[in-house]
Amino acid sequence: MTAYQTAIENLQSLGYSALQASFLRLVGLHSGVFLRRQYLQFAGISSGKHATEFMGKLIARGHCRSFQLAGKVAVYHLHSKVIYRAIGHPDLRFRRPHGLDYVKTKLLSLDFVLRNPQNTYLPTEREKMDYFVHYLRVPAVDLPCKIYRSPRARSATERYFVDKFPVFLSPTSVVHFTFVSAGSWPRLDEFRSHLRLYGRLFRALGKVRLVYIHHDSFRVSEAEACFHAMLNSGGERQLESPGLARYFELRHAWEQEEYEKVGSIELLFLSQSRKKYAAPRYDLLYSEWKCRAENAARKECYGEEDEFIVGEFLPYRINVDWRTFMIHQQRQSRRSKGDKPAASSFPPLGHSPCHLSFTAMNGTRFT
Repeated sequence: MTAYQTAIENLQSLGYSALQASFLRLVGLHSGVFLRRQYLQFAGISSGKHATEFMGKLIARGHCRSFQLAGKVAVYHLHSKVIYRAIGHPDLRFRRPHGLDYVKTKLLSLDFVLRNPQNTYLPTEREKMDYFVHYLRVPAVDLPCKIYRSPRARSATERYFVDKFPVFLSPTSVVHFTFVSAGSWPRLDEFRSHLRLYGRLFRALGKVRLVYIHHDSFRVSEAEACFHAMLNSGGERQLESPGLARYFELRHAWEQEEYEKVGSIELLFLSQSRKKYAAPRYDLLYSEWKCRAENAARKECYGEEDEFIVGEFLPYRINVDWRTFMIHQQRQSRRSKGDKPAASSFPPLGHSPCHLSFTAMNGTRFT
């Protein structure tokens, strides 16, 4: 029995139909939140008693809670660990409460998945790690990683692909990355940080296809310019001060056990700098700096030429109801009801909804 079949049976044992179980698994793996219209699109039905009973069942059994965005749009959040345990991923962070920007991003992510069911998605950290490390043979140090430290614990936890944006294989088995820009004002600084985080993986692959998912075309051209600039520059960034550069040099020497480079004065400076540069963004900067330093040393030793990355920027617009992404309540026209989208916003799916499962990788190579 496959993981998909096991998850569906587990969810059916909780009282959900096969169709409802398939949708809950999809939401649990990709977003943790959904709108009524997204379930209607998945099921291929119009608003009615079936959808109302499903939402009511989720809330009555404590598997889901709901809250409202502007325009009286209800957002449903799968927060129960029972659901995530049933799909085989009890520790997914989607079940935890998140801010509005996060929710909007995940709703757009789910829209993209619903509109492109032909792709093979890698929704979890483990699936991405298996594909890039074990199948494509990319070193784990080249994957996008963030380090989390507890204030009281000395140890640190490494987490990969924490953004949880969709990563998928197209029907021709070509890997695609995505970035989801929710809201009417794309945050280009966030996009640049995302590109820097993925820089080592992009360089390891040598060919990058990035789908820029958005619902407003404003400044998309600037995002594309950022993408190509990152590929051409290797993602390098100027450090903000000589002291930070010195800290990175000493930290790297200490980690490499080159203790002859760290005397008593340097050790005192290193200790003070660890406290000064304790914010998570400095860990990301250090990872970038170390990558550049190691690459430069390797090229000097072996006479290698600079790496060249082929990049393809693919804008993908999702025409959602703008009211979904507002913060404050606004007056609605008499014609608009709840979260029903415009007829042209979400075309019906042209396949059986019961077949919305994740297919296994077929062994074809990245091209």
